[in-house]
Amino acid sequence: MLLGGFAILLLAMAMLTSYSSAFGNPKPHNVQLAVAGDAGTIAALEKQSSFDVTVVASAAQARAAVLDREADGAVVLPARSTDGGVTTYIASGGGRALGQAIAGIGGSLAVELDVANTTSDLAPLPAKDPVGSIEFYAILFAGLGAALGATVFGRILGTVDTAKKFGERSIVLVLYAGVLAALITLWIDVVLGAVAVDPWSVFAILWLTGLAIGGAVTGVAALGGTIAALALTIALVVLGNTSSGGPLGVHVLNGFFQALYYVFPQGDALDLLRSVQYFDGAAVSAPIIRLSVWAAAGILLTLTAMLLRSRREAAARTASAAHLASRS
Repeated sequence: MLLGGFAILLLAMAMLTSYSSAFGNPKPHNVQLAVAGDAGTIAALEKQSSFDVTVVASAAQARAAVLDREADGAVVLPARSTDGGVTTYIASGGGRALGQAIAGIGGSLAVELDVANTTSDLAPLPAKDPVGSIEFYAILFAGLGAALGATVFGRILGTVDTAKKFGERSIVLVLYAGVLAALITLWIDVVLGAVAVDPWSVFAILWLTGLAIGGAVTGVAALGGTIAALALTIALVVLGNTSSGGPLGVHVLNGFFQALYYVFPQGDALDLLRSVQYFDGAAVSAPIIRLSVWAAAGILLTLTAMLLRSRREAAARTASAAHLASRS
């Protein structure tokens, strides 16, 4: 009882530490910023470590960079000795806090240049989800449900040690991930009204998320057992959800969590959902590939575990036959 209670306390403190460290004090970090206009002001921006500045030739290119997800936001600066103002392009759909931070950058530059600032949100969040939290929770529970489901199925259905069992487990996982994705999609679409596109697209993303995470947990369980599967699930909950950036956006997290973004699948799933919801499907290839890698890794781990188990059983049979032969 004491050991169990201590383990639960450690898990609770790990979650508190991770979530508070990631979301407690968001600041711009490695923000991808497209800038057009006055060269002197751009040079000053490039010296700031919070931004990765890409210089573009015009306001149209700056706007396109945001819509194509090549930049988190854009600032169009007036030429010197003109009466023009600053135009700031943000995309709240890519992260509300990130959009606010970029709007603040444009406002600060306008004050410095003593001109007006116009902020345009190119990917606004829907009225039913003004913070962008619902899509984050959709990914969170799709991943958590898939991980826990894969772990439970491993305990109920037993070890995957034959091709038949591999096929059965695969069918169960595909169907379970589909039902889970369907229920989450129905809830956020019909009940909450937070789906801004065709709900089938959202369903497909949540299904892929469930298959990626559930498949990986299944493979780890097949190779390392239930304890290994639980360890992966805990890592996904403690680090994977926070490194996605949540409703804030990944580029307001510190460097540690931004590095973990490329390790865990939740960030790719959330980015994929945002691309479909708010950016007309821009920049979806990389997240789909990385999620597919997670699913493929699960398959490879499961097949590896089957191969190792069959070799051990063959070696045991050979040793038993040799022992019987020596006794006779």
